[in-house]
Amino acid sequence: MKTELINENFSIYKFKLADFLKDLHQFTIEVGNPDFQKIISDLRSNINEPFLFVVVGEVKSGKSSFINALLKDDICKVDAAPCTDVVQKLEYSESRNEIQLSEFYKRIGVPSEILKTIAIVDTPGTNTIIKNHQEITQKFVPNSDLVLFIFPAKNPHTQSAWDLLDYVSDEWKKQVVFILQQADLARPDELSTNIEKVKEYAIKRGITSPIVFPTSAVLELEEKENSGFNLVREFIHNTITGGKHLKLKLQSILDTSQQVIEKTNSSLDQLKLTLEKDLAFAVKIKLRLETGEKHSTYEIKSLVDRLVSNYDKVSYEVKEEFEEGLSVFSLFKRTFGAIFNKDSSINNWIKELQKKFENKLHSSFEEIADDGAKHFLSGIKQLLQTLIDELDMKEQQRIKKDELYVKIGEERLHVIQDVKSKVTDLMANDSFTTFLNSRPSNLAPTAMGGGILAIVGAIILSTTQVAFMDITGGILTGAGLIIAGGVLIFKKSKIVKEFKEGLDSGKTKFESELTTKLNSKLSFIYEDINRTFIPFYEYTESEKKRLEPLFEKVKIVKENFLKLKNEINSNL
Repeated sequence: MKTELINENFSIYKFKLADFLKDLHQFTIEVGNPDFQKIISDLRSNINEPFLFVVVGEVKSGKSSFINALLKDDICKVDAAPCTDVVQKLEYSESRNEIQLSEFYKRIGVPSEILKTIAIVDTPGTNTIIKNHQEITQKFVPNSDLVLFIFPAKNPHTQSAWDLLDYVSDEWKKQVVFILQQADLARPDELSTNIEKVKEYAIKRGITSPIVFPTSAVLELEEKENSGFNLVREFIHNTITGGKHLKLKLQSILDTSQQVIEKTNSSLDQLKLTLEKDLAFAVKIKLRLETGEKHSTYEIKSLVDRLVSNYDKVSYEVKEEFEEGLSVFSLFKRTFGAIFNKDSSINNWIKELQKKFENKLHSSFEEIADDGAKHFLSGIKQLLQTLIDELDMKEQQRIKKDELYVKIGEERLHVIQDVKSKVTDLMANDSFTTFLNSRPSNLAPTAMGGGILAIVGAIILSTTQVAFMDITGGILTGAGLIIAGGVLIFKKSKIVKEFKEGLDSGKTKFESELTTKLNSKLSFIYEDINRTFIPFYEYTESEKKRLEPLFEKVKIVKENFLKLKNEINSNL
């Protein structure tokens, strides 16, 4: 009656677990992990399959002989050289048959009574499976219901087998049974010592009550009672009778599902932390650029203030010399001198005065402009270097390379490296020159082809020259015509007043035009810098949009799993 109740409950919870696995499989698809998709897909198939034993062991450990003796049939080849280079799944069949399912996997049908309730997977030797290791561990170990570890009785200390045990027991929480094969080759005291050693190794790896069976395939073929196989068969019988194997099967599937969920949750936690840091870094970049632009704007204002102050100084000297040159004595001297020397004429004085102060203006402004441009660019380059250093640190904060998110980590790294490369390019003068030359409006022709320093300097000098020439040139030329016309006595005060007003007006125009042009170029520069970070901004926002629903969904998956697990443990 109890067995019937177990069978009935098993059917109920098998369907519930199948429904959960369907949802979990969909979740692994949404997460984007093909390995976990395959594991859960296999679990969905495995739920209707016989109890699955996976047999692992090193080459020459007696693994194939053990399986042959257990099934009382010569199924697995026994050879001095390694022969088992594929995974073999042994299932019950009315007649013997073999189907090659892939390069490393074949299914063998065997008319053996024991295979009516269990299936056995025979794997290559643990010390020869490097090439196929991924297929074996990912396809069979997570889906096994029980793992049989075969060791040679004389030497159960081989590292490769115990490394695989770490994977089987620690990572996938599988039930493990240890077989010390070829026991007939070991002395009784040697066998006893090695049994205790295996238990010791197993306990160190978290297996609290390790089960160890010493066996001899040779003695079993001779039908000797002390072969140890009767104890193994009894263990299998006790495991699969009375409905125990049904609960064990569901429990095995639950254990594997739990590991998939926990691994996924752990990786999502890591991605969440990385995403939060990346989003914070994106905000930090924008803040740095905003602060940098404000600082550069201040540098421009400071430069313009210095240039305007110099403008005042030069224009004052112009006013003084111009007014002095309009004195009666000076005009008489130039008018009288012109009779004998045309170069002494008033018009020539006007031209010389204009040229003299143009040169003075140019030379004094050039020094200030050069110094100001250096400060301006130094601030921008310092900002770029800071961003490059921070990108270096961000590049080193790599996502842990687990089987779940290698692809995401590579995509993130590519975006960061691409952005860093573009920012590094901006550090070169040629890059800035190309950039500014692509927007040549308001640039003096002489600036083309130079470095950024020359370009910024040219903006300042060309603006200064145009503004000053527009004012002084027109006024001085007009003054020359008036003076030459002989009406100075009546017009002198008006000429001086208009000249001074013109210079003051020119200062306002100069300050406005220079500020506008430099700020325009400043905006272009910062737009270009900011544009290099757009791929990183887009990546972080895309990841946020993709991952946030998964962060919430994994909580629901965990809750549903724990609820189902508690139900199964309470009712089976």
